[in-house]
Amino acid sequence: MLGLAGCGSKKKDKAKTEQKTETDITTEADNSGESVDRETVFQVSLLQGLTFGDYHGSITAAELKKRGDIGIGTFDGLNGEMITLDGTIYRAAADGSVEVVPDDETIPFSNVTFFDTDEKAELSGVDSITALQDKLNEKVDEFGKNRFYFIRIDGTFSEMNVRSEYAQEEPYKPLAEVLETDQTFFDYENIEGTVVGLYCPPYMSDLNATGWHLHFVSTDRSKGGHILGLKIDKAELSIDITDGFEMALPEGDMFADFDLTIDQSEDIEKVEKNTDDDTTEDTTVSEDGVTLSGDSSDFVLLSEAVPDAILEIRYYSTYNFVGDRIDGYEEPVALLTKEAAAALKEVSDDLREKGYRLKIFDAYRPQMAVTNFVEWAEDTDDTRMKEYFYPELDKSVLFEQGYIALHSGHSRGSTVDLTLFDMKTEKEVDMGGTFDYFGELSHPDYTEITEEQYANRMILREAMMAHGFRPLEEEWWHFTLDEEPYPDTYFTFPVSSESVD
Repeated sequence: MLGLAGCGSKKKDKAKTEQKTETDITTEADNSGESVDRETVFQVSLLQGLTFGDYHGSITAAELKKRGDIGIGTFDGLNGEMITLDGTIYRAAADGSVEVVPDDETIPFSNVTFFDTDEKAELSGVDSITALQDKLNEKVDEFGKNRFYFIRIDGTFSEMNVRSEYAQEEPYKPLAEVLETDQTFFDYENIEGTVVGLYCPPYMSDLNATGWHLHFVSTDRSKGGHILGLKIDKAELSIDITDGFEMALPEGDMFADFDLTIDQSEDIEKVEKNTDDDTTEDTTVSEDGVTLSGDSSDFVLLSEAVPDAILEIRYYSTYNFVGDRIDGYEEPVALLTKEAAAALKEVSDDLREKGYRLKIFDAYRPQMAVTNFVEWAEDTDDTRMKEYFYPELDKSVLFEQGYIALHSGHSRGSTVDLTLFDMKTEKEVDMGGTFDYFGELSHPDYTEITEEQYANRMILREAMMAHGFRPLEEEWWHFTLDEEPYPDTYFTFPVSSESVD
């Protein structure tokens, strides 16, 4: 164990002495009856050990809880992000789930302490993680930059962007490589929960990443991760100012043989980087091998690229097969890759000469929306919209029959769902079926419709194919650019005009 004594001045201990007795400050009895200093940050290993790729757990969750009731870290094999809150240790996993870890779970890296509130403040209208850190640093400047600060922020967050990592198998890759291939991103809106954070002072640069480190867990304990970006509507900030430090180094040959004199500052900065743009700059690979990207630079608004098009974005509304607005649809707008939008403009121009306009139901669909569909499909009790969209099917077969899948071609950015709008009658053209109807009626070659309805389907189909779009044989409204620019990449940014500003 390595321990450092406190370094604070009595003048800056005012908040502590007003709120704590000497006994409160000094000790906490653990389950064995031994006294533990409440004013000490306890650290398991060095962050540098993780950057080299040592993910072997060296302390159990039960042992860690004896050293603190709040903290952050990770688990054996780098299996998710840790949030310790109110004495419970949670894992925010790469599949988006959150679970309480068992006491025998082992931990390769963590920081914890026993939380005693020294300062409180109300937060509102915080529009970025940078703005939050600026506010937190005001407290650091007030009470001293060479102290440790644990925080918890309880409230409502209009945006919360987090990440987590998939469990690794030996031989372990360095952490920077893991974050290039095996992490996932999650974007949440209007979510209640708690931010747990730690500030490490500058002199800790050889032992940990300095500055602020922030993790999140939702109030219902169903979502969480390492924070990349956030916006705070209204929340309460609680701060615990701590002077002591103690560290337990891992045992074993792997850590013992590391050359810890190597400068790892760039890797550590990459690992702990907290900016609001991280989720829109990184490309990752999901557990099932799909490339995910948050880069929206090659996308455009259809309202600008195809100004004649009519937009009826069903997933922004509640009139869809789920019955709710779908995750990731922040505005009733449509986005496509520049290439797909240019081709669709040619379709629009041709059809306008024949008296038609295009009516768009959906275009680019973020991966988070597809995940929303999957979660809905797994809830077989929710059949509110069955009579409108799948009256002939039992909800339990939607996966099996391919109506719902883990990924969608729409997420690649060059697929559009649309119909025709008659400029003379000022009505949607009769296609003999409605958008998103699950059944044979939606197949383009379905014969049990009128000749006029079938002909209308063919007008749309032929116009789209003439300009490089290929149809889907199960949905008359669905077309994908044949030479799509991102055939193997699925995008994650939300449907919003801000995504392409």
